[in-house]
Amino acid sequence: MSREVELKIEVCNNSNENIGFLIISNPPVNSLSYSLVDSINNIIDNLSKDIKVLVVKSEGGGFCAGADLKERSSMSDSETIKIVNSYNNLFNKIENLSIPTIAAIHGYALGGGLELALACDFRFSTTDSIMGFPETSLGIIPGAGGTQRLTRLIGLSKAKKWIFTADKFSAKKAFSDNVIDRDFGSRKEMSDYIEQLTCKIVRNSQNAISLAKKSINYAMESSLEEGLSFEREQYLKTLNDPIRLEKLKFFKDN
Repeated sequence: MSREVELKIEVCNNSNENIGFLIISNPPVNSLSYSLVDSINNIIDNLSKDIKVLVVKSEGGGFCAGADLKERSSMSDSETIKIVNSYNNLFNKIENLSIPTIAAIHGYALGGGLELALACDFRFSTTDSIMGFPETSLGIIPGAGGTQRLTRLIGLSKAKKWIFTADKFSAKKAFSDNVIDRDFGSRKEMSDYIEQLTCKIVRNSQNAISLAKKSINYAMESSLEEGLSFEREQYLKTLNDPIRLEKLKFFKDN
């Protein structure tokens, strides 16, 4: 396995269910080098079905500063397009995983690093973190889902402010703008909260959570009528869920 990233598995303390921790370690700023993205892609492609929630986190001073600009500076246009495509492919895979995903941000999440976080279902951050899209100051745009996922998450005008200004925003501002779901005073507080949340999630039906996630994500790209029809299709797939049948039997017998 690449030294830049590893997958650790922990068991919830109130169950035998597995939580996966995808840990990025690419000093000095955990930039998204070609090899790092390739390694994460490989982990996602081979993720065990025994993992019920995936947490993306980093070692060092911050979550991820985005593209490896030193590496990018020597690339041709075709090579640049290739690596941006690899970002898109990876982030789409993460967004479409059947299990819940969490980005645990500390220090900073910038450019492609924030796009990585936006691909997750939940984003938590330490209060001292900074976030933003510096791309327009570099003569480019967020090209790996940033303009799309951010806009769907926080709306047109806020997304335009974040991207047009290329400003770096505090965790408090990110929370008030809905970019993150919660901020914490320390990494330990964030870690403890994530442990509680993941252990609560894994007690529920993995099949039902997967179908609910699929239905919720579909709502972002469909009309209400289409969404309701899709929701019904997913609901029908839960009828033979073992947990559902067990609960119904309990109520029938009591």
